[in-house]
Amino acid sequence: MLLENVLRDHMKKSFPKPEILFEDEDLMVINKPGGVVVNRATSVVGETLQDWFIDRQKTQKILTGWSKQLPEDFSDEYGSPEEIYAQRQGMVHRLDKDTSGAMLFAKHPGSLINLLAQFRQKLVQKEYLALTHGKFRVEQGTLTSPLGRSHTDRQKFTVTITGRPAITQYQVEQVFTDFNWSKLEERLGERVAELKKNQRFYEQGFSLVRCLPKTGRTHQIRVHLAHEQHPLVGDTKYIGRKRAKLDPLWCPRHFLHAQVLEFNHPRTNARQRFEAKLAPELNLVLTFLQ
Repeated sequence: MLLENVLRDHMKKSFPKPEILFEDEDLMVINKPGGVVVNRATSVVGETLQDWFIDRQKTQKILTGWSKQLPEDFSDEYGSPEEIYAQRQGMVHRLDKDTSGAMLFAKHPGSLINLLAQFRQKLVQKEYLALTHGKFRVEQGTLTSPLGRSHTDRQKFTVTITGRPAITQYQVEQVFTDFNWSKLEERLGERVAELKKNQRFYEQGFSLVRCLPKTGRTHQIRVHLAHEQHPLVGDTKYIGRKRAKLDPLWCPRHFLHAQVLEFNHPRTNARQRFEAKLAPELNLVLTFLQ
């Protein structure tokens, strides 16, 4: 058996099943765990959320009459509803691997096309919780810097005048001035010495921030906050080399959680609101601060 297949089998057995927040015959809302890849790719080894959803759907019948949920202005310029569904396999939107929280899947072509249209028309509202380095001078505002792919590292994005428009509203919810050293020592033991030796990198404290992205650019919240000199705690891509070594001692991944998801139900058009509880590992991180 190929090593890749062995690794896939192992990862499938250890795959953390997501909490289902809501499910009916049209759609499913889950609380995505951190550290799980959303969609299939040739570079991905192990089960993805897309694999999990496809396997789960094999035992369920697709709703008849789904075409009633298609928007009136639907155009097949990019394919029929069935072709689009076959390509996306229920994926309405994505979250980064290390981002947790509310995520939406469509169960048939009608709900998929309907929900995709809502995203394009900005009818979907998302709220994220982010823990950042530093204290904001302005506790509420809107970030509008355009974003594009980095020319020096194709895995990263950056603020650039030639980038695509990006809008993120933010509101500071809580400020932390220091570590709770007793909690850290209890959890980290001798490793806490490394943090104490490098306290200068944490002198500006931390902020718990609610972010409302009004556009959906890749890494949008992460890059916007980093550009304001408030990178996410644990975000090794955008945090700088020294903090990239220190933050993982007490925060296992970047601190970004999709807490709220709102949209119109494709069948009834009734407004839906779902809230995903903060992941346990991120709740633990907050106990390390005061």
